Formats: sequence, structure tokens, C-alpha cells
Amino acid sequence: MNFVKVYTLTVLFSAFTFVQATRANAITAPPLQTQVKQVTQWFTGLFDNSQQVVTNPSVPLITLSSCSVELTNANPATGTENIYLEQKSINRFRLYSFSQENSAVNLSIRAFDTNYSVTGLCNRPESEHTLDSSKVSATSCNLKLFWEPADYIGNNFPNGCPTSSGGKVVSSVTVFKNGIDSLDKIFGANGNLLFATPIEFRRVDSIPEPSFTLGILALGVWGTSKTILRKHKQK
Repeated sequence: MNFVKVYTLTVLFSAFTFVQATRANAITAPPLQTQVKQVTQWFTGLFDNSQQVVTNPSVPLITLSSCSVELTNANPATGTENIYLEQKSINRFRLYSFSQENSAVNLSIRAFDTNYSVTGLCNRPESEHTLDSSKVSATSCNLKLFWEPADYIGNNFPNGCPTSSGGKVVSSVTVFKNGIDSLDKIFGANGNLLFATPIEFRRVDSIPEPSFTLGILALGVWGTSKTILRKHKQK
């Protein structure tokens, strides 16, 4: 092999190595502390699935608001971001806690005591964005969120989290800058799938009042799912 060929191959190899190194650096995940702050920021705000409803009217219109909160009567957990989530017209109120865990962001979801009213918390002044930790359930449903260049993806398949009826809920979620895609698969105690509707939340500037038609639709779909679960519990 002459000098020119050796030089050419050396240049090509160097260029290839540089491209590979650049590409590797471009997809290197940020530090976990940064990931926690980023996914929390993307998860916070006003969302609804109105775009999904337009293309699939069988899906109920759901609105979602979430905001950062402080927990009272509790020792602050270093590196943990607490988010209050309020979902309507299928009502759901939860505390979402994002924290670092090994190579992923851990998401812990907890309910509130039934007599603890926190409706409309995100509409209150920021100084009132507090939750009494003694009113938050000690039991949590957890899943890990893994960083991708444009989103965070996680699920708790196959074990999921137990339900009061003896079944389980297996959850999948994708969080990105302008939206949240979620899917909760509800299984009965016998392992049969009872309910599973993917919801595509997209960020909005404000939450509009749902129309009468969409309201009736949402109630109908939710009523059907509740009937299914009630019948299953009676078995």
C-alpha cells in the first residue's frame, strides 16, 4: 500500500471516528437532575385531548391541569419535584412525584384521602400551592421514565399496580414538550382486560368549557366504564 492510499484511509477513518463521536455526544442523556427538572416542566400546565376527540368522537373529552406544589408536615426530599394533577371530566386528583433513581426518572403517583378537598388548587395563588402530606396516601403506584432525545417514555408492565377490586392497572406514558400520551389498562381479578383507552393530551393556553354534546359523550363513556367495573366487582 503506497503512502497516498495510507494517508487517504487514515483521513477517512479519522472522519468516520469524528462523526461517530459527534453522534454519540449528540444523543448522550443529560444528568438525572436535569432530566427530573425537564420532565417536570413538560408535565406542568394546561392540557386537553380535544384534537383527539375531533378525529375519534368515541373518546371522551378530558381536561388536565397540573402545577408544582410544596408538601407541608413533611421533611423535604432532595431532588424530588412534586406536581399536583387534576383531571376532568373523568375526575382524577393525584400527587405526582418525580425523582432520580439509578439511570431513570422515578415517577411515584399517590392518591389523597377521600375527605381532602384540593379541587382547583392550580387556579389559586402560587403561595397557596401546598398539600398536607398527612392527607396523601402512603401507598404509591410507580413507574420509571427513560430519557429519549425528544421525550420521556415509561411503563410498569407487566405487574402494574393493584386495584381495590383485586385486579391491576398497567400504565404507559410518554411525556414530551407539548403533550402527554397515556394509556391505563384496567384488568379484573381474573386477568381479563376491562378498560383501555389511550388518551392524547396536548398543551393548551386555556381550558375551554366543554360543549354540551361532548359533555354528554364523556359522561356516557365514563358511565359505561363504571358499569363494567361495578359489574366486575359484583362477580
